[in-house]
Amino acid sequence: MKLKPVVSWMEVPVVMDLSMASRIVGQSAEYLKKRAQSGTFPAFKEGNCWRISKSALMKHVGEEGTN
Repeated sequence: MKLKPVVSWMEVPVVMDLSMASRIVGQSAEYLKKRAQSGTFPAFKEGNCWRISKSALMKHVGEEGTN
């Protein structure tokens, strides 16, 4: 099943899992998980699931774009 691309920040929930974040940043959820575990991606673990806030992802995407 092909996922619909995210085209607006208005479509993004306040807190999302890494599969949703991966659709936005164009990297696999597994890669984002490894980056989160190493502290280079601003996600947090809630139970067994990694999550990231919309504001943290927006900030991260902005920082990524300046490098």
